Amino acid sequence: MAFSFLKKLFGAEAKEAGPLPPMVDAAPLPQEEGDSGAAAPEGGSHPQCLDDLRNFVAFVVTSLVDKPEQVSVALAEKEDLSIIQVRCFKKDIGKVIGKSGKTISALRTLVSSAAARSHVRATVDVLDE
Repeated sequence: MAFSFLKKLFGAEAKEAGPLPPMVDAAPLPQEEGDSGAAAPEGGSHPQCLDDLRNFVAFVVTSLVDKPEQVSVALAEKEDLSIIQVRCFKKDIGKVIGKSGKTISALRTLVSSAAARSHVRATVDVLDE
């Protein structure tokens, strides 16, 4: 389940490997006026992308902790940064963070990379309350 979600999130297509097409020397396509070449976010954010990322973080965190029923994942916006906030049982915070912070660092890397594909900035915070 997680691998299909990651494939969808990072844009991998399910097509069989075949021979590579021949290299073609071609001029770049002309851009229309006002087109900067990058797909700019309309309205400031991509709610579907951020919702998918929030669901991904919730899946990973609930898989790590002992009490998954106490996990809550919320989405907060701060200027041009989307923050996925994770709250869980106090004794489970160490499992989410991992040894030397490696688990949360890996999760942040996945989330920020997937968000960058949609031209959005996102990170993950574990809240201690």
